[in-house]
Formats: sequence, C-alpha cells, structure tokens
Amino acid sequence: MTRISTNTPSTRGLRYLNQASKSLNTTLERLSTGSKINRGKDAPAGIIASEGLRLQITAIEQSIKNSNRASNVIATADGALGEIGGLLNQVRGLVQEGLNSGALSESELDANQLQIDAALSAINRISQNTTFNGDKLIDGSKAFTTQLTAADAAELTDYQVNEAFFGTNSSIAISADVVSAAQKGSLTYSNGAPTGDLTFEVAGKSGTQVLFFDDNAEIDDIADAVNSISAATGVTASVTTAAVKGTATVTSAGSDTLTITERRATSDNISVVLADSTTNSGTSVSSVTGVGTGSVTITIELGDAGSGSTATNSQIAAAIAASESASALITTSTSGTAGDAIAAGTHAVTTGKEEGVISFSSEEFGSDSFVEFKVLSGTFATANAAGSLVSRDAGSDIVASINGNTAVGKGLRASVKTAGLDAALTFTEAANTVGTEVTVNVTGGGSLFQINDQVTSNGQLNVGIEAVNTARLGGVSGKLFELGTGGGKSLRDVGGSVGGADLVKIVDESLERVSTLRGRLGALQKNVIETNVSALGVALENLSEARSDIADTDFAEESANLTKSQILSQASISVLAIANQSPQQVLSLLR
Repeated sequence: MTRISTNTPSTRGLRYLNQASKSLNTTLERLSTGSKINRGKDAPAGIIASEGLRLQITAIEQSIKNSNRASNVIATADGALGEIGGLLNQVRGLVQEGLNSGALSESELDANQLQIDAALSAINRISQNTTFNGDKLIDGSKAFTTQLTAADAAELTDYQVNEAFFGTNSSIAISADVVSAAQKGSLTYSNGAPTGDLTFEVAGKSGTQVLFFDDNAEIDDIADAVNSISAATGVTASVTTAAVKGTATVTSAGSDTLTITERRATSDNISVVLADSTTNSGTSVSSVTGVGTGSVTITIELGDAGSGSTATNSQIAAAIAASESASALITTSTSGTAGDAIAAGTHAVTTGKEEGVISFSSEEFGSDSFVEFKVLSGTFATANAAGSLVSRDAGSDIVASINGNTAVGKGLRASVKTAGLDAALTFTEAANTVGTEVTVNVTGGGSLFQINDQVTSNGQLNVGIEAVNTARLGGVSGKLFELGTGGGKSLRDVGGSVGGADLVKIVDESLERVSTLRGRLGALQKNVIETNVSALGVALENLSEARSDIADTDFAEESANLTKSQILSQASISVLAIANQSPQQVLSLLR
C-alpha cells in the first residue's frame, strides 16, 4: 500500500479489536455476576421470559412459606382439640363410673362430679387460651359469621360452615330446599293381642333385646314393654289404634239380657253357639274349637235333652265360667233377674271389635336406623308402610338441594362440598317436610390461607373453625355444660326425667363433634396443604431450572469464550500494531 491518508487495515484491525474487547467484557461480566442476562439488550426475548418465570418463582416460594405457616396454625388447633378429646374421654369414664351408684358412696359420687366440673372448666380454658401469634383459634374467632331469619333459625337444630370462598362478593347465601324428607325405620302390628305365648327379639340401631309375653298379654303390654327397653334398642312403640274387645248381646224372651265380651282383643273372631242339648246334664259348654285359626266357635248346650232347649242368662253365664277353655276367651255379664228363657242361636262376639294397631319406629332418622323383629315363638306379623309383611324396615336420609347442588344426606343433616363452599345444615323434625326452604347468609369471618400463586378459589383456603367449648359441644341430647353441677344433668340429677343414657349421649355427641373437627382439619393439613407444598416444590424446581437455562451463566461455555476473547484481543492488538506500521514503508520511496 502506497497511500498514507487512509489506513484501511488499521481501521479494520481496530474494529476487530473493539469487537474482541466487547466480547471479553461481556464474558467477564457474565462470569463475575453469574447471570447471562445483565441488561435488557443482552437478550430482549430472554429477559421477558426470565422475568416472567422469576415472578412465578417468587410467588411459589412465598406460597410454600404460607402453606407451612397455615399447617402450623392448623397443627396448633389440632393439638388443643386433642387435649379436649382427652378430657372428654375422662368425663365419659367418670360418667360411666358415676352411673354405678349402687357401688359408690355419696362422697365418691361427689368426687366424680367434682372431677367432671374440673374437666369442663379445663375445656373452656383451653378454648380461650389456644392462640397462634396472638390470634385465638378455637373460641369461635376463626368461625364464619352468619345471619338468618328467626323463621329459618326455628327450622334448624344446627348448621356449620366449614369453608367458604367469597371472591368479590361481600356475602354468600346458603339456600337449602328439602326434596325428600328423612324417614325413620317403622313397622306396624295390627293383629290384636297374641293368641298364645309370644317371644320375640326386637332390634334397632342401639342394640337388641328379647321380650316374653304369655297368653294374657294385650297390645298395650307389648307397646309398654318395647318402650321400657328403647334406650337399649333405639326402638319406640305407640298404640295408634286402641284395641276394643268385641261384644255380643243375647236377649231372652222377656227383658233379661246376657252380654258376652272377648276377654282379650285378639285377631280371632269368636262365635258363641247356643245349641239344643243332647244330654240331660243341664246347660254346659260342650266344645271350644278353632283357637288361633282366626275363627273360634264356642258351643253351649242349653238345658235338658230335646229340641227347643232353653236356659236363663245366669245359667249360660255360669256354664261359661265353669269352662276353663271358654272363660279364657270370653266373659259375661247379665241384666235382669226374671229368669226368662234364652233360646238356641248363634251369636258373633264382634260388635265394636277393634284389634288395635301398634306402630314401632326407630328413635332416629336415617338409613342407619332400623326396626327389626325376630319371632322366636308364637305369632307376631309386622308390616311396612306399603302394607307388605316384613320383619325389618330401615329409615332413609334427607334429600336436599343446597345452592343447586345435591346435598349428601345423613339423617336430618344435609351437607355439600364444592370448590367454593363446604357447609352442613341439620333440620328439625318439624321442618323435615318436602318443600321446606332455609337460607343462611355467610357475611364474613373464617381464616383465609393463600397457599398458591393464584389469587382465586383454586389457590386459597377459607376455613372456619367453630367454637369448641362446653356451650357449643353436644347435640340433640343436650349441651356439655349441662353435665356440670347445677346444669340439670349432673351425676346428682340422674333419676326421674334425667336418664343416665342422656349423660352418655351428650359426652358421645361432644366427642364426635371434636373428632369430626379434628378429622376435617387433619384432612386439610395432609391432603390439601402438604400435597400443595409438595406440588409447589416440584413446580419450583422446574421453573427454576427453566429460568436458569435462560438467565444463568454457563461457566464452562463462558470460560471457553473468555479464552477465545483474550486470544482475539491480543491478536487484534498485534495486528493493529502491524497495520499502523504499514504507512511508514512509503518513506523508503522518498529516500
């Protein structure tokens, strides 16, 4: 090159030197920061994807922390509920021991009641003192707040709102309609008093018992016997149609009358045949036939042998009384003492006869409640509501619609669980009719846990923890506080209208309520929160790896780039120096 104004090789070398220096600086920056993208121009598309992933990673990391904290809150509540469950078990044992009053002294009974009072006080204390970071957990502070009209409140014995998601709404209406009423197990008996000895086993939800009756039992006796053991069987009885004994009135030729009455209102139809005598033995009962077949005939021969035999009302009454088989079936009464003759004839003892009806039913509603009779000896036929002869009948659960969803029924309780609502309503027996409508408005409350990056019902839990104290624990049998001294159902109150079974049921219902709450919280902790943490952990791993591929420095690659850039930079400097020296060669032409 013989021109000196423009040194193209030098310019080209300088450009390559700048490129090598820029590459070297970029590599050094990436190696020093550990990040592949340090400014937007490094990778415009990459930084958009990287920052989007970074945002999601931040949300997931916090969601995992939120989930762990929610788990700690629930674990704290569960621990307190476990202590309350232990106290309820102690109360159950003390009640059971206290009912053994025949083997306990007065001071021992008082000591047991004192322990029960102390346990009830401890339950209330635990309810008030269980806190997490200053927030009370099981005193009702974490429960949902609700509103309902007086009319709706009268149709419910209890209601629970376990979870509710408000979204942008200020309240949630829980509307329930009864589609099909719950039923008790029920059977009827309508064959009158047993015609002989009877033994049967009656069974219900609570257990079984065997009852014995002789041939003098009336249907009232059967109903009373079943009711006397209802606490042990869960079956009650009522005489829905009273039994009425059939009668027949026999009139003499004059004014005397003879009234014949069934001794017992059985299913047998009795006929009394007054027949001409075939002997000279006077008025007497000659035969009794058809007992237990549904049609009984009592034949009485009148007077002496011959056609047209007659007898007075007192003679016929005496003949019946003298016959053991006849007097076991009928009784007599007379009116008039004229001694007028009564002629032969047939008289049905059925006037006004009603065999009576006993209705047996389970004490509780629901498909797990039933009535069953197993006849061990004798005859005792029962029928269901359709009139079919059966020995067992079970109840049915309520069918209801809650906010348009078919509820799960159990007895009088209807519950529903959807993505936005978990609630249960228990109807009164009076409200257990098709068409009953109830609305409960949830206006606030609950504990909101943000356990996912999505701020929707899919990423949140809004859990209600109801108050767990002696005023709220219990059920239809009563509340737990009633077991305390002065509560009306203490050990000292047992007897009369307060049965020992009532105390046991209150404790059992209280324990069931606590156990159900623990189970629900435990299910949330194990099946929702822990699985959520696990799923979020997997998502965090994959998202972090994806972002790392985009934004993090690959040190192996950048180390190679560093070596390359250093060599190119050094080579560029050397080449530039040579290029700068090229114009000096023109001087040799001027010498």
